[in-house]
Amino acid sequence: MHSEQRQRTARRLAQDGIEQAIFASPLSVRWLTGIDVPGGSAENPALLWYDQDKFTLLVENGFAAQAAIFGAQPGCAVRDYLGYTIQQPIDRPAHLARLLSAVADGGLEDTDVIGIETQSLSMHLWWSVRQLLNGSYDLTPIDGWLEPLRAVKTAEEIATIREGFRLTDIGHVAGRQAVQADAREIDVWTAVQSAVEQAAGQRMTLGNDCIVGHRPTNNIGGPPGDIAIRPDDSFILDLSVIHQGYWTDSCATYYAGEPTAQQVTLHNFVEEALAYAISLVKPGAVAKEIDQKVRDFMDRGGYKVYPHHTGHGIGLTGHEAPRIVPYNDEVLEAGMVIMLEPGIYFPGVTSVRLEDGLLVTETGAEILSGHDKSLP
Repeated sequence: MHSEQRQRTARRLAQDGIEQAIFASPLSVRWLTGIDVPGGSAENPALLWYDQDKFTLLVENGFAAQAAIFGAQPGCAVRDYLGYTIQQPIDRPAHLARLLSAVADGGLEDTDVIGIETQSLSMHLWWSVRQLLNGSYDLTPIDGWLEPLRAVKTAEEIATIREGFRLTDIGHVAGRQAVQADAREIDVWTAVQSAVEQAAGQRMTLGNDCIVGHRPTNNIGGPPGDIAIRPDDSFILDLSVIHQGYWTDSCATYYAGEPTAQQVTLHNFVEEALAYAISLVKPGAVAKEIDQKVRDFMDRGGYKVYPHHTGHGIGLTGHEAPRIVPYNDEVLEAGMVIMLEPGIYFPGVTSVRLEDGLLVTETGAEILSGHDKSLP
């Protein structure tokens, strides 16, 4: 489980002569272990210690059983520290720091270079690490080193994301049905949340936008509220489901009744823009060039160009590399998973946005999202 991620990481560290490292970011811990432990948080911090191709997960004892699957793999181990207790004050960072010292101290030389993700360490834990690793070690920040490696997904990750999109599609079916005149935004969201959780058989975290088109100032996005749907409303449902730590994303525009002539025109044009954007996706395509071509397409159609990104990557977060935005020179590679989402917005009147998730393949793109984005 997640062995390819660890191999990529070991190679990256070796490039800079780093034989030991401390991974503190919750995203790094999850990406390298596959275990959804609350790494890096003040409440239940977890760290991953790397020493010459061996990874040791340091986790609160309440999560040790969950993490045992990681420790059963070659080159992996789990050590736990005292978390919740009634016998003494709760001090997870101090216990974790002492455990790290015990695990790391035996294999360190004073001249070693230790890579460390500093930005996810609390001040308390950071100073504890500095005091306990009190040799003349070179502590080298490695914050952000794993983000480029995470952009190209492994087969294991893609399988997890596919299942997430299956749940997302179920949410859209419920959302389309719930968009009715006089229902509220929050009613639609409640229907979506219930459908996804029923299908998953567990509590799920969902995200993004659930809004009526007639919002007067911001009809691009936002959380659902106590706002009623009008009979002639458009309704943007931009839905993410987090499945086993991995995000999906998607967007469709639904209608409370028969779409107006304007809404039909807008919807058809955004469908064409999305199809055009998808046709541009292939290995070697440059992110900012895709962005510019889609914006030019919108402009030629006579519409004000949307103020947000054309698209973005997904994975352990909802927005990650590669970003399909004007500044980004990043080149698409096979194995990346990206979203594309053109839209048209008339505040106070109506809005339309459509979005698909794509796996970049060797020859182009495979659409991962299966939700129905068509007009009623």
